[in-house]
Amino acid sequence: MKDINDIIMQQAAGGVKLNPDEQRTFLYTFKERVIGLCSIDEANTQELIEHFKEILRQLSKDFSPIFVKISPYIDGQKQILYLKMAQELGCEATIVSEDCSKQYGLVIHTDHPSQVDEPDLYQQFSSLLLATSSTPKKKTSFWKKLFG
Repeated sequence: MKDINDIIMQQAAGGVKLNPDEQRTFLYTFKERVIGLCSIDEANTQELIEHFKEILRQLSKDFSPIFVKISPYIDGQKQILYLKMAQELGCEATIVSEDCSKQYGLVIHTDHPSQVDEPDLYQQFSSLLLATSSTPKKKTSFWKKLFG
């Protein structure tokens, strides 16, 4: 029989957690539930912000429900933008606490194990995210300008 004091202390501390290091790494979710993620630097880019709603729409076609975890290490205004966009699309979104890993900026997950081979958003949606990056113009040489 367990001591009632031990049970009370354990529950007061939040109970027993499975894989707490894995949960801290993936912003308080399990790796097998993750359907999309990106680094803090990628989450701070304008490209991802511009296409975030479209990414969530495409993910919601295959998965339901969708949860968005936002790192506290992303710029403050961008945290709020991601939060608002996710909530507009009916996704539950939260900004996680400071004691999480600084590895990921956004983690999009569901409530059950998923079979996503590559959860990185820039690889999953490369055609969407990388298509907007402008291709540099071909420079004409000084001599062509002068004699052309």
